[in-house]
Amino acid sequence: MGSSELSRRRRQMGEALAGWSGVPGAEHSVGAGSWTFLSTLPSADVNFALVHGSDPKDLHVVVDRINEVSVPAMVFLTGDGLALAESLGAGWSHVGSMPFMIADVAATPQQLDPRVRRATTEDRSAVVGLMADAFGMPVEAIEPIVDASLVGPEGGMIVWLLEHEGQAVSTVVSGRAGDAITLWCMATPERFARRGFARALLASTMARATSDGAQVGLLGATPAGKPLYDATGWSTLEDWEIFATGDSAQFH
Repeated sequence: MGSSELSRRRRQMGEALAGWSGVPGAEHSVGAGSWTFLSTLPSADVNFALVHGSDPKDLHVVVDRINEVSVPAMVFLTGDGLALAESLGAGWSHVGSMPFMIADVAATPQQLDPRVRRATTEDRSAVVGLMADAFGMPVEAIEPIVDASLVGPEGGMIVWLLEHEGQAVSTVVSGRAGDAITLWCMATPERFARRGFARALLASTMARATSDGAQVGLLGATPAGKPLYDATGWSTLEDWEIFATGDSAQFH
């Protein structure tokens, strides 16, 4: 993949986050060499930015705003942005890396599953509970994200829910940017793991993406989720190095 195409795919991840702009107090921006989503909620996992360009101003603007808002956050550095790591300053710790993954939607396993449906506001507590259990994040940092996903505008974020024998067991949020479907917050608590629920949810979500005209899938993989993506047609484009101020529930 050429550098211009890779930059476009990085930006699409940021563009899709417009679907969470409904979070009260949230800030969202996308530029040529960076994008930012700050929910202003008390968790680094819901305040994050990507810097992939070489302009130091991109990083300075991101860090200065995080300091002004005074929230725990993560900054992902990749591409030319990696050379800016030393400019982060005190208070930032390298906590690992996140694979940025891509898939040809048509080439992934697809199977509509009758147990999978679009979640509604009536499913709020079930979705919040699944994410809190799976990620170990505080409920107060999850609820506004879920609310924005459930009641967002047409073309925004969508919450998908898999119920097995009347019980909610797995969920994922999908976004859309151009020809890409983006996946966020794939959550299957440990007590429901290794029973095929996440795989079935992913296959059903990708089948719906095909019917909606998406050609490419994009996501940032957590350590828990990467084996599933590796096994279902996704490949790693690059690794995003993660620097955090405050604790992340998903990256340590």
